[in-house]
Amino acid sequence: MRHIARSAALIFALVIVTPIAVVAGLLSRRERSTRSLWVTHPIPTVPAKARAERSLGYQVTTWAFDTNRLEDRFDRVLSVDRTRRFIGVLTPFVAFVHACARFDRLHFFCDRGLLPLFTPRVFDPWELTLYRLLGKQVFFWAYGADVRTQSTTRATGEPNACSFCPCPGQFCVCSDQRGQLNQQRIARTATAVFSMGDMKVYTPGSVNDLFYWPIDLDDARFDLAVPVLNPEQPIRIVHAPNHRHFKGTHLLIDAVNALKNDGIAIDLDLVEGVSNDEALTRYRAADLVFDQCLIGFHGYFALEAMAMGKPVMCFLRDRQADVIAPDECPLINVSPNSLEHDLRTVIADPSNLPEIGRAGRVYIERYYSIPAFADRYQQTLRSLGVHAS
Repeated sequence: MRHIARSAALIFALVIVTPIAVVAGLLSRRERSTRSLWVTHPIPTVPAKARAERSLGYQVTTWAFDTNRLEDRFDRVLSVDRTRRFIGVLTPFVAFVHACARFDRLHFFCDRGLLPLFTPRVFDPWELTLYRLLGKQVFFWAYGADVRTQSTTRATGEPNACSFCPCPGQFCVCSDQRGQLNQQRIARTATAVFSMGDMKVYTPGSVNDLFYWPIDLDDARFDLAVPVLNPEQPIRIVHAPNHRHFKGTHLLIDAVNALKNDGIAIDLDLVEGVSNDEALTRYRAADLVFDQCLIGFHGYFALEAMAMGKPVMCFLRDRQADVIAPDECPLINVSPNSLEHDLRTVIADPSNLPEIGRAGRVYIERYYSIPAFADRYQQTLRSLGVHAS
């Protein structure tokens, strides 16, 4: 019954909403710049990308599906509307009509749009059809869990993001059939699909050279904090796993314990379940930051740490293919199969760490600042042949 109700609602949207949205969109398009809407999970990369797009002369709005600590960086939070009595159930459809009528360019992650889903992490085909009929520019941005499937992940070699996953199917797309179906649906509508690093193997036909995780260097959180080493104190490694089983946290713990048993002065600070302010304080006190050693590509946390001037360790499966300006990137590459040895080598001469930290900051300024990303994004829009402004 639930599927029947959804189908009826979507057919209603197709028959009634589409003409209204077309007329409203055409009338509002006169004599103005392109209106762009980001509709995503509330993660920090999105407000930064929106700011970069705004700097190019576009009218940009951001909507978050849910609330979290970043909700104040978005213009609207849709889950708040869903709590309203009587009209809450209509929120997805009202938001959809609003988006179709007002905006020319729509940005989504690869796992959901505005309308309710029939299948988790698989875009609703009616929604995509409507965007095509309305002539919308639709951009899809991979973030990881929205595209990763099990067999493709395991094919990268052991260990990987699936190796220690406690709940297959819960955190990622996982199902190869579901992932393939979703990508096929997206491809029929997408103006472009953007991917990078390890994610690009799941997104055939994607644009893979945009490197779309900009850092807002005007934010005081990223004031320079290059390590100041004290020979009387242990080397402090900071690791902040959101999911230990995807980051290889247990491998890091084992490696640190082995070094400590050998009398090496090293401390591991696991930053989990604390306030943002406390986490930031502990990040800034780090001598060395550990990102992950399973996925094979750096996360956004690695870029944030580099922006602070911290040296960062990370497992890069293919540095030359997956990293922007790989010969300039000062990420310290480690292997999950030799982590103890790699860690021992890095801290054998800690005097290099401040220099690596400063190089990381320069790298972020050059390639991941908002102006740097905006320049790449503008070039990509031109290559796609979409409106320049």
